[in-house]
Amino acid sequence: MGSGVIGTGHHWYFTGKTNVKMTLSACFSAMEVVPLTLLTVDAWDFIRVSGVRCDECGNVLADKQKWTIYYLIAMGIWKFIGAGVFGFLINLPIISYFEIGTNLTPNHGHAAMFGVFGMLAIAVSLFCMRYIQTEQIWEKIQNLIKVGFWDLNIELALMVIVDLFPSGLLQLYDSMVNGYWHARRLNFIISGLFHTLEWIRLRADALFIVVGVIPTVSAIFITYMYGRKSDATKLSQT
Repeated sequence: MGSGVIGTGHHWYFTGKTNVKMTLSACFSAMEVVPLTLLTVDAWDFIRVSGVRCDECGNVLADKQKWTIYYLIAMGIWKFIGAGVFGFLINLPIISYFEIGTNLTPNHGHAAMFGVFGMLAIAVSLFCMRYIQTEQIWEKIQNLIKVGFWDLNIELALMVIVDLFPSGLLQLYDSMVNGYWHARRLNFIISGLFHTLEWIRLRADALFIVVGVIPTVSAIFITYMYGRKSDATKLSQT
């Protein structure tokens, strides 16, 4: 947490900061990789917990919270990739000077923001949902949650792989060769390979919403409408 709070200064390198603040931001930002790597061990812990069985009944202890655990596993993985790897690639001042405002910035932002905090938010929601649901409701929405989980992760990965990361590298290269102004000009953004990658990414965005967001929101909505166990009869009548 200490490295993260000071390390967030990498977002404001060139906004009138003093040399001391830039130095602290750069050092602590680079140090963020260490705790993020260690925190990724959480993903393995969640995997291990998800398979533990009761000594008496033989049932998996975390069976009812399986998808909550899956989202926590995804959070740990994206934490390492989005915040750790992609963050470290752009957080040093000399790199940020050439790439800030290019697609390498949202590449880090998408993977770190939704990949970590988005997955965590859904995991917490599912954890609460399971305790107010009847098994009848859970059977109704389990497939929605399953489809949402896989699609959100796959489409987020596709956004990064097919567009944000490669197009960010294109902008970084152009910025270093022709100047930052050239990589940011409209003619560069709406032409060539960069523009093609943007259109390819549109498909991943659409699937992210239709197959990922809508099923997940639908599952939460059904739980909200019929969440109380005493309301289970309402669902059977719909």
